[in-house]
Amino acid sequence: MTTVKEDEDIFEIVDYTTASDWERFIARIEEILSEWKLNGPEMSNTEVDFADGEWIEHNEALEFGDHSYTITHFSLQIPESTSLSTTEINPQMTTSVSFEKQTFIPPRAMADMMSRRNDFPSRSPYLSHWYGLREFIILAPKRNNDAVTDEDRANLLLSSTAIAVSNVGCNVPIFIRVQHEWRNMFIGLCEGSGLRTHFNICHLKNAPHQYRHLAGLLEIFKSKLGANISNDTIVMVAVRFTYVLKEFESTTSRQALPRDEAGMPVLTDLPFGSLYDPVSGLHLSCTWPIFSEELVTENDDCNDFDPLLSQQWAIGVTLLDDLPVLLTEAVQEYLKLSTQRESIEQLLGKIQTNDELTNNSTNMADPIKRISDSRTQQYWTSFSSSISNTTNRLRVNIFNPPLPPSVVEKTIEYLFNERPTLSRQRSLVEEYPENTERIRQLKSVPKDSFVYRLVVCFAAICSLPSYNHLRSIAHIWFDVVQELRTHWETGKLIPGLESGSPNLSFSKFYQNLQMLNCCIEHRLRHENDTTTVEEQQQPPQPQPQPELDEDGDEFYECSSTVPLSKSNLSELQPDGRLKPCGDLKLLYSNDILYIPITQECPPATEDMLDEQTIVLTSLGSGEEATLLRAKMQSRSLLSDMESFKAANPLGTIEDFVRWYSPRDWIEIEEIDKDGNMQKSYSLSQRMQLPDNLWMEVWQQARPISVRRQKRLFDDGKEAEKILQKLSSLSPGEILEQLIPVLLHVVYDRITKNIEDMEEQNSSVLFETFYAKSVLLVKGKDERKKKLQQDYIECLTVIEQHMCRFQSFKEKLFPSDLNQQEKEEMTRFAIELHTRPEMPVKGAANSRLGKKLASLFATSKPLSTQGSNNDLSEVKNQFMTPAGKEYILRASIARPSQSRSRPSPQRMYCMLAQDEFRLCGAFSEDTTFF
Repeated sequence: MTTVKEDEDIFEIVDYTTASDWERFIARIEEILSEWKLNGPEMSNTEVDFADGEWIEHNEALEFGDHSYTITHFSLQIPESTSLSTTEINPQMTTSVSFEKQTFIPPRAMADMMSRRNDFPSRSPYLSHWYGLREFIILAPKRNNDAVTDEDRANLLLSSTAIAVSNVGCNVPIFIRVQHEWRNMFIGLCEGSGLRTHFNICHLKNAPHQYRHLAGLLEIFKSKLGANISNDTIVMVAVRFTYVLKEFESTTSRQALPRDEAGMPVLTDLPFGSLYDPVSGLHLSCTWPIFSEELVTENDDCNDFDPLLSQQWAIGVTLLDDLPVLLTEAVQEYLKLSTQRESIEQLLGKIQTNDELTNNSTNMADPIKRISDSRTQQYWTSFSSSISNTTNRLRVNIFNPPLPPSVVEKTIEYLFNERPTLSRQRSLVEEYPENTERIRQLKSVPKDSFVYRLVVCFAAICSLPSYNHLRSIAHIWFDVVQELRTHWETGKLIPGLESGSPNLSFSKFYQNLQMLNCCIEHRLRHENDTTTVEEQQQPPQPQPQPELDEDGDEFYECSSTVPLSKSNLSELQPDGRLKPCGDLKLLYSNDILYIPITQECPPATEDMLDEQTIVLTSLGSGEEATLLRAKMQSRSLLSDMESFKAANPLGTIEDFVRWYSPRDWIEIEEIDKDGNMQKSYSLSQRMQLPDNLWMEVWQQARPISVRRQKRLFDDGKEAEKILQKLSSLSPGEILEQLIPVLLHVVYDRITKNIEDMEEQNSSVLFETFYAKSVLLVKGKDERKKKLQQDYIECLTVIEQHMCRFQSFKEKLFPSDLNQQEKEEMTRFAIELHTRPEMPVKGAANSRLGKKLASLFATSKPLSTQGSNNDLSEVKNQFMTPAGKEYILRASIARPSQSRSRPSPQRMYCMLAQDEFRLCGAFSEDTTFF
């Protein structure tokens, strides 16, 4: 009994001071609004152009019960210098009572709703476009699968935000996203200055027939306002029709890969542009900005909206996303292939000559069919096919070569086409000063040189569809090497190279080809000298035949058994004289001192100099190493001394120094005992040092003229080294060495297209592109991949920009433009890249407007008897608008017509083929209601 009594005395205590989830939700909204500094009245006396600003977003997360929400603040940031006062921009509207005459200032959102400055903005969020707002807040579910589809939940959220907005005094409109996100439906409100605006949206897939024109929309608007509309209330209307064009006539803005008459690919030019039209659509917007509902009529029977009579036109473009561009794709494929290291034999199969195939065919079970290249007489077979037909090793189908023979022949003809030899001075200093600096920084080659053309061919191969690019490059390179060998064997200079020794300012690949040309020149000169000497000998004397030493160097025998005494020297006949050395005479005889004919300094490439440096450095730093280095570098000195002795048999080391190194011949003036000035001469101190190298070389030198000396430069040996080096390179290694030349070629290709298009406003973009090219050449190996990616991205932007500009030019530029009009149209087309739409000055009466009218006409104008066609003749031929937008405004006192202050009323309507949207913003006075 006692326990039962105690249970009856216990009761539950409910603490009503604890905040509920709903109260915490409202408090969190108030906290966020205060953090964003939206807790005060925002009055507005200025109007701004939405196109001049940038939209800024701020997000915060919210929790309410089992649901998560995101609250986002959208605001337009406008430079203060662009803001203008309301009285300057928005003249008094034709309404019963205007806002300028009120004793109160409405919230900025309500002022923006009634401003016609930003009707139909081209770039703004949905709610800004529909209601003309520059600032608003959206409360939306965080997850897409948590849409607010329940009316009770929507009303709860709206009432919660209304309480929070009222508590902090926020004048910024706040919206609740309802229904699924793709429908873009909202409900919202805005409070301030004793006014409240309710925002509602109606979204249908198809509009009722009676509401597809202005008359029906006016009926909806007035019915919403109800009995508050007086007879003198005038509804102001703004209308915009948008016409969309997606099909164009054939245009050259769509590029095609170059082909010859037979349909074969041409490898002599880089591709540029895109296979597709970069402009997928044009839209023309015709606007009637402000007029009274009584001025125009649009219903089922009559339509006063003639696009050719609209005074505001704007044109916009729809660009193809991720436009594929040919040059960028070719460069990207080139850089990708440059990392491959398959050899030519792996790619093409074992390359055998005709004789080898004949000998090997007797050992094969089945005869091997041979296909010969008509030019090189080389045969391609798979080494594995001669052993087994079932092996999985890489093989070459000789019936299906990588490239057709006609393409290969034309490419080789293009590369080895006879053209004037480049002059070093002309090409580098006088004629191409800008190109010279670009070559120096990129370590490239002269424009249109042999290597330049070779890179063009390789890049063109990389753009070919349905071809194995690496095998095709290997095919071309094999033929190029064979042609280079043919030029060496036949003594024919390689065209498109600078004459003279290798130019170290060019790429190493170019230097090797210059060295090969030097070998050919030396060979031809040596053969000509030998022929001339034989013709001059009367009667012909037996000439010592050249022999080869162990290294294959060519030299002539010279007797060394007879000591060279003074009597022997006097009996020697001078040989190899070039010309007298001024008035100088030999010191110990009265004979004239002759300058001998000497061998030229051996040409050297950058690779050869590096090899020599490595060898000399590896000798060490001791005295013996220093002496050995000096001897290794004295080959040229020994040759010159021997030539000097042959030309001046009675000459001495002093005579040689007087000609060869005048600074080492010292003139000393002394006064004798009688006071007379006496001159004496002697060698410099360094020449008189013990164990002097010059003295040692002079003692070793024999009187041998240059034509009988061992050659300092063995053209045959050097030429074979270069040809073997080029033959051993894999296609990927060749491409890697030629990357600087590729960057040069690409830059020239873009520059050429810019000149053809007369596009003069891309200097900043091209400076950036060139800077990335230099970085790619000079960048470290570990950054190569990132630098290549940046380069490709920049090249893509430039090529897409140029393709779009060319398409704009063909579609929009009228014919026969003068220079000023052409510059204006160029600026117009460039701005279309970055702006959603551009206004057309003069609308239909301008030259651009007439061009657009012809594009958007559904058919050509009918011929008339008169020569002048009136605008009304093409009225009915303008295409049907793809979308129609209407804005209806009025300033009406609600809820009481007599006691309430006038408040803004606005309705936006959008009519499209598969969408009908009504966005209403209706206000009322809450001061006494």
